[in-house]
This record gives sequence, structure tokens and C-alpha cells, in this order.
Amino acid sequence: MQSHHYSGLEDLYGNSNSCLSHLKRSGTDRDFFAKSLHLGKPVPIVLLSDFGLQDSYVGAMKGVLARLAPYVPVIDLGHQVPPFDIIQGGLMLYQAYPVFPRKSIFVAVVDPGVGGPRRAILVETDDYFFLAPDNGLLSMALAEQKIRRIVHLTNEKYFLKPLSATFHGRDLFSPVAAHLAQGLSPEFFGPELTDYERLAVFVPGFSADAIRGQVLSIDRFGNAITNLSCSFLKRHRPQGPWRVEIAGRRFEKILDYYAEAAAGEVFPLFGSSRLLEISANQASAAASLGLQRGQEVLVR
Repeated sequence: MQSHHYSGLEDLYGNSNSCLSHLKRSGTDRDFFAKSLHLGKPVPIVLLSDFGLQDSYVGAMKGVLARLAPYVPVIDLGHQVPPFDIIQGGLMLYQAYPVFPRKSIFVAVVDPGVGGPRRAILVETDDYFFLAPDNGLLSMALAEQKIRRIVHLTNEKYFLKPLSATFHGRDLFSPVAAHLAQGLSPEFFGPELTDYERLAVFVPGFSADAIRGQVLSIDRFGNAITNLSCSFLKRHRPQGPWRVEIAGRRFEKILDYYAEAAAGEVFPLFGSSRLLEISANQASAAASLGLQRGQEVLVR
């Protein structure tokens, strides 16, 4: 069976047929930050990283934000991304960002290439702002957003000095986020770019008889979360019903919720982030089937 990779991430996670399409926002307001600060309701800066909580890294980033933007709320999306795990970090960001208020500023730092040639970027969409290393971390989140501009963060006027070559989360991304939250326009931070890095792991393959995906993550409940979205399957295999194959097992039906299955039974369903998952009722599907990250899943 010859398989072809889909060329554009923008079609993978969809909008019109999305299982959570009601979470999407639209519209813009260039005075949004000034108005929100004036009304005492500033939008948050949201932090995601692989820094963990045992060291001072997260606290240092929050210290910069407290000094430069003391009235802006800061929310921890999570700091337990496994070290250097861009795929897991990108998935976590994708799963959570749609529930945040419009114009929230996401600072995502999973940055194994810090200090090297990789670019630091700011992406403005119709709904949000994303600051991150340009290493594919934003691939999934940006796939369903309408991008207004991408800025290469080069203007050192808005960085801490001296700029550490090993801690851009503190010295680069945090101060830029603070200035942005107080109304500074993105063009002040550097020149515009025309594209950003995308990770191929997020892109399913497909052929005439099957869609070929893979497991991106195993969550703490043992659910195997794949890169196959509800909207992608509807678009490319609209006829249904779908049959799911993984680890030598074939499932003839995709369930709607966990308790629909017997205790311990393994089954596929679309999870809260509208991605296909292999799950089990009150048990670990990963342990039951020996599933691992990167494992192939077919939908026919």
C-alpha cells in the first residue's frame, strides 16, 4: 500500500467539523490590551515548559513577568513536559489553548536548541499570541489558527541584559511577553517571517484504503493519544463507519465515552482534544495492548 503524507498541517485539526468547534474564537482588536488593562481585566500570560518545578527556572521567568508586567495574570499550563520533548510539549499546548480568553499570550519553552541557530519567534493569530523557539513546538496549535504575522525576535532592546545563551525563557521570551501584554505592537520586536517550522510527526499519511497515523503520547491514565483528528477523518474518509487497527487489534466502532465499555475493555474514542485515542474503561489501554509512542494506527 503506497502512502502519501498530507502536505499541510492546516487541514489536520480542522475547524468547521471540529468536535470542539465552539471553543474557537474570532475577531481582532488592536487596542485590546490597553482596554483590558484599563478595565482591570488583563488577559493572561500562559507558561508551558520542560523546566520542572525542582529548580529556579520557572520562578525566575515569573519574576521577570512580575517586574515588567505586574498587573498581568500569569497561568501555569504546565512545566512537567519531559526534557527536550517537543512533541509532548506541542501536544499539551494544542490540547489546552482553545479554552483560554482571546488574546492570551502563550510562552512555550521546550528548547533543546537554545543558544544555537534556531530562531525565537512570536506568532500573532486572529485569536492569540504564541512565543516559542521555532523548532516545531507550535505545529499543532497553529494548524487551526489563522496567522496574521510571524515575527523573528531580534530586537535586543526588549531582552534582559546580558542575554544568557542557555536561558531564553527568562531573558528573551518572558520580557517580550511582558511588553506585548502591555500593548507593544509585535513589529517592534523584529522583522516578519514568512513561515515557521512544522514537525512531520503530526502529519498522518493516507492512501486509497487507509489513513495511517501514530501514537503521539500516553497519558497518565494509559490512553494512547494519536495524531488523527475527528475533522481530518471526516474530511478524508467521510463515508464511515471507521474501523481502527492497532497492535494487531481491530475495533469496529468508535465509542463516545469511557463508561460505554465494560470495565477493563479497550476501545477507541475521540478525547476532549478531538484526537483519536485508544482507551480502556478504568484501566490502561497502553498496558493492555503494549502500546508505545510512535506506534502505528490505521483507520479504514
